[in-house]
Amino acid sequence: MNRRIFYELVAAGILGMSAIGAILAAAGAILQQALGAIAASLCALVFFVPGLYVLAYARRLRTREVALAHAATFVKERSAIRVQDLADELRVPRDDAERILRTAVREGFLRGRFEGSDRFAVEPDPARPAGGSP
Repeated sequence: MNRRIFYELVAAGILGMSAIGAILAAAGAILQQALGAIAASLCALVFFVPGLYVLAYARRLRTREVALAHAATFVKERSAIRVQDLADELRVPRDDAERILRTAVREGFLRGRFEGSDRFAVEPDPARPAGGSP
């Protein structure tokens, strides 16, 4: 299972528990059960904070995937690219561009190999015929 999807499901579960706690707190307040309302409110708060944190982490993972896909798409448009050209496109330092490129290859967004220290050659996509669109 994709890490991002896993964290989104965990966040939904945690925030769901927080919502149940809030509903129980409201019910306790309506029924004038002060101790129950306070306990349910505390449970809602205890689940809400970590739920937001996990949800924010899942969103960062989504943003990371989009950034890697963008870098891979930019590189795939060429048969070979200098790392500095990618750095210029992404507006990041050369070392960061190289790290992004290595991560995109490692995580399967892109196939290719480094030639020397400043050039990356893209391997042709086997599902795509040479010189044309699929």
